[in-house]
Amino acid sequence: MTSLGVDAELIGTDRHAAESLRSAFTAAGIRIMRTTTAVDEVLARPQTSCAHVLVLDISACPGEPAPTVRQLLGHCQESVIIVTGTDASANTISKAVAAGARGFLLHPYEPHDLVTTIQEAYETARSYGKVRAGRGTSRAGQVLSVYSPKGGVGCTTIATNLAVALAARGSSVALVDLSLQFGDVGSVLDLSSVNSIVELLGHDQLPDDLVNEALVLHSSGVRVLLAPTDLTVVETIDPEDVVTLLEKLAGRFDYVVCDLWSSLEELSMRVMEAADRVLIVTTPELPALHSVQRIITATRDRLRLDERAIFIGNRMPARAGLSVADISRAFGREFAATIPSEGVGITEAINRGLTIFDSRVNPRIAKPYKHLADVVVASLQQAPAATARA
Repeated sequence: MTSLGVDAELIGTDRHAAESLRSAFTAAGIRIMRTTTAVDEVLARPQTSCAHVLVLDISACPGEPAPTVRQLLGHCQESVIIVTGTDASANTISKAVAAGARGFLLHPYEPHDLVTTIQEAYETARSYGKVRAGRGTSRAGQVLSVYSPKGGVGCTTIATNLAVALAARGSSVALVDLSLQFGDVGSVLDLSSVNSIVELLGHDQLPDDLVNEALVLHSSGVRVLLAPTDLTVVETIDPEDVVTLLEKLAGRFDYVVCDLWSSLEELSMRVMEAADRVLIVTTPELPALHSVQRIITATRDRLRLDERAIFIGNRMPARAGLSVADISRAFGREFAATIPSEGVGITEAINRGLTIFDSRVNPRIAKPYKHLADVVVASLQQAPAATARA
């Protein structure tokens, strides 16, 4: 069955159980939008925030699930409801389905059983025009994440210059600094603002004035969303809210480029899951190459980077050590693009607040980033990779 590209909210499912479902959901194009302990939390939110699919465990119901199903459908009229539970009687199941639930699963069940139930229920409801279209039909732009498991390899430089290179092609580009604690995108582009990503999180809609105020306009045409300057708010940021924001920005921009922190935290994982392409950056040092190989192996089931990543070799070729060909053989994969070492030129440009396309910057610096933009665009124009978001 094809990938759905829908959001799901798990009601009454504990976080451990939710994590056990994530991999199967991801493969099917079902994003866990949030987990909720109480039905009242869903009913208290605006109707526009309802997920495509609500998975309701009967433990979250004050009594029989049927009245709760009716409540939820009254509020989330275009949502598909799947009920799960333990030791439910045939009468309970029958009443829940009669109330509007489109599926009922008894514990214990395998993750793929729930996925199949959601797929069949959603497709049936969609064929009758009873649900809103999945995310994949309305999302115009592409989300690109730039990541390395090792700090100091140049991810921020590559993310910012890629964004500028894409904008130079005539595309609308948003650059999002998701190194939330100590992001350097603002410093690299000589930008500052009292606003940050925090101002855009949690909004059901993103009015033009709010977007224009929060995203700083760079001279290259790139709109930049900076990391918060107040470190105390970083821990309050929910990764799911960030992914939701990226989806909304992708409805406004041709490309949303995300500069990620090197830590393998949940935010980085969720953004890489949601991205159309993941740019994995490494330098020719063995520790950096080893870290990349470890991350590919450790996240293979969840992120499938072998299929979805674009591997970038930064500061290659190196003046000493292995050649690019030798590194590729040892690394076990070809680099889609390599960026030569231009430390002095890049540092000078950053310190002067210049972009790689500024007339005062040596044009040789821009050439590999133009090529990188070409590589990324060509990859996106090919048959879609088996992305986590799909």
